Amino acid sequence: MRNRNLAARKASTVLAVINGVKKTPLLIVDDDKAVRRLLARIAERAGFEVDTAKDGLQALEMLQRQQYEIAIVDLMMPRLSGYELVQKISTLNPRPIVIVATALMNGDVASLDDSMVRRVIKKPFDINAVANALIEIAREAAEKRAAVPQEPPKIIVAKDVEVTANEVILPTADESGGEENEKDELPKPDKIE
Repeated sequence: MRNRNLAARKASTVLAVINGVKKTPLLIVDDDKAVRRLLARIAERAGFEVDTAKDGLQALEMLQRQQYEIAIVDLMMPRLSGYELVQKISTLNPRPIVIVATALMNGDVASLDDSMVRRVIKKPFDINAVANALIEIAREAAEKRAAVPQEPPKIIVAKDVEVTANEVILPTADESGGEENEKDELPKPDKIE
């Protein structure tokens, strides 16, 4: 157990130095609480923002409320299987990068479309393999974020604007450090230029 903890710390240290990982939101979906906790601990030590879900249905609800860049999904779960969840994730926009975690390495796993699943990691986990997968996917997520063009701020120019005001309310003593709140009546102009 000591070697496993040491490997987790080393993997986490490597992950923590990757540029862009610190704010990457990650969703871990597995019906096994111990697996969720292990994966969450590795990812949290690496600086990911981690949320967990105990089944596909809970994960789908979370994915509809919040945007995640990476999702680690177990295939065999109650209520909504990982297969079904991966299908539903593929319709999201933007869609998280999906890593499948499974003990099954059969034709069903091979049937998952490469465009929907970026990586498959086998249970029981090799912590270094998980760390390497997270490193690679985190880099891809950071590159994806950097590649999205940022819109310049919009400047709105208004011409021929007519403004009228009946009174001006000055800040209170607390806001301005001066006297009490005052109202000054303004003359009622037809136009202010």
